Amino acid sequence: MDLIKRSIPPELAPCGIYCGACPSYGKTCLGCASLELGGVQNRRSKWSCKLRICCYDTHELDYCSQCEDFPCPKHRKKLLDSHPGDPRFQYRRDVLDNLQLLNELGPVGFLAAQREKFTCPLCNGRVVWYDYRCTDCGEEVNIDY
Repeated sequence: MDLIKRSIPPELAPCGIYCGACPSYGKTCLGCASLELGGVQNRRSKWSCKLRICCYDTHELDYCSQCEDFPCPKHRKKLLDSHPGDPRFQYRRDVLDNLQLLNELGPVGFLAAQREKFTCPLCNGRVVWYDYRCTDCGEEVNIDY
């Protein structure tokens, strides 16, 4: 499947995760939907992701929510049921809401909402998952889930 022709925004993973808040985004990865090889795009976990392969290659869909089996056991195991109670992984448990919002707002509106959500209110820097801190000023940011 040719993702370039389908114009999926690169920071929008098929599973519903916003790649723009990933600590690797822009460093070792350009986003789950990007196909660029070489340079910074050497994130191995992206290329071997079972959800990405299933969605893009096996079912030839843009997003997991377009699948008749959604949410499937793979989606539940990797995201919805992973790290229960650990606040660092809340972004994984938000994918159902994310995909619903994506359906309502479309990719452009969804990405605008996610960019705003993961922007530091103090300095406008980027907030990343796991520690939910701004990459510019180091301020801990409470992400509204």
